[in-house]
Amino acid sequence: MDETNTNPTINVPTDSCPASSPKLTQSTQKIGRRVSGCKPWKRLKTATRRSQLPRCLRKSWDDRLKERKEKDAMKLLEQKLKDEVASEKQRKREIALKRKEALEEKERLEKLASIYSAKKLKRLQKKQGRSSKKK
Repeated sequence: MDETNTNPTINVPTDSCPASSPKLTQSTQKIGRRVSGCKPWKRLKTATRRSQLPRCLRKSWDDRLKERKEKDAMKLLEQKLKDEVASEKQRKREIALKRKEALEEKERLEKLASIYSAKKLKRLQKKQGRSSKKK
């Protein structure tokens, strides 16, 4: 079997490379495509169409940009509201913590006062006992 390409339009031996044949490289450069390997018969690749929607349902770039801006504005507003709620929660938490600390301090002072008054009371009783013996 002959080692040539079966494509009738371009008859290129399969063992030849585009770099070795100046005719092929010049023609491919004119077209503006890259030929890799020995496949000059490959057709040009175009940008893939990402949208499978019919034309009537597709949106223009301006419409998509407008929607994106609206969505970003909505996210910004939501974040702002969440931040306000979180700051209010934090403020309430701090107030409750301050109240709790004040209450604990008050209880501590009362306990110290009761201990102090008990000691003072004992001293007074002791004094009274001494004075009563003398009488």
